[in-house]
Amino acid sequence: MFHRLADWLLGPPETRRMVQANFRSRGDFLVAGRAYMTHPVTLYGYGLPLTMLFAGLIKPEFTALGLPEYVSNLLTAAKVGAFWLFMWALLGHVMWVALRRGFSVVLVVIGLWLVAVLVSQSATLLLVPGADWSWVRILRQAIITVPSTLVAIHASAPALRERLGYIPELVPIWWSNVSVQVPLLLKLPPEKRARIRRIHAANQYVEVVTDVGSALVRTSLRDAVSLVPAETGWLCHRSLWIRKDEVVALAFQRGQPQITDRNGETYSISRSSVPEIRDWLERTRPDPMLAPEGEFA
Repeated sequence: MFHRLADWLLGPPETRRMVQANFRSRGDFLVAGRAYMTHPVTLYGYGLPLTMLFAGLIKPEFTALGLPEYVSNLLTAAKVGAFWLFMWALLGHVMWVALRRGFSVVLVVIGLWLVAVLVSQSATLLLVPGADWSWVRILRQAIITVPSTLVAIHASAPALRERLGYIPELVPIWWSNVSVQVPLLLKLPPEKRARIRRIHAANQYVEVVTDVGSALVRTSLRDAVSLVPAETGWLCHRSLWIRKDEVVALAFQRGQPQITDRNGETYSISRSSVPEIRDWLERTRPDPMLAPEGEFA
């Protein structure tokens, strides 16, 4: 029962291990946390309640204690500024610890906000004579803060994914149980994980070529191809899989069909794959470089 619940919340054990191995360095987490705090949408989320406060749209926090309204507003602004500094200093560190234990970014950010609010309320009780605990005040802060936080996380999610993980899709932004769209990437070293361009058979291994390099994986070509979405490329030879958008030309050399990739490299392909590749080039290229049989003979 517990294991099924853990798999539902965090993903199966293999996926969890791959997610942990996918994370970048602690320094990258610190940079990501501070970049989130300085994102324009995040700053707007902090500035909006202060704007509403000084415009009189929301009730000042400390006037019940007999403080003038402008003093109350300044104290509230100081609290918001202190919380921003608290998040700027700690968010990256806490994400580094929490994400590696299965938490998502949204849980970390909301959790830190909740901790800060409870600490703030406790400090007010200790330091301000006549202050009392107010769940209504906490609820009012949540109504303003939580939605703006969710919007800020949504806006900064692409940048967070790029900064926190070698495979962006594996970074748990909203949900800890992430889905893996290209499972083959999980078999590569973290520094080689990127868009897959080609897969070559190499005896008992395959060479996986990505945008950031290549790596050998001990498996068969067909097993490797089964771990890549079928619609992204072609198994066009017994020793070659290639991504569709890498192919720029189809030609025949002495009767043997060949394709050319974006780097100008040519590869022999099987005749059975010619019709599908030709059709795709005709549909996706305004002026495809198609050479009729015998032209290069």
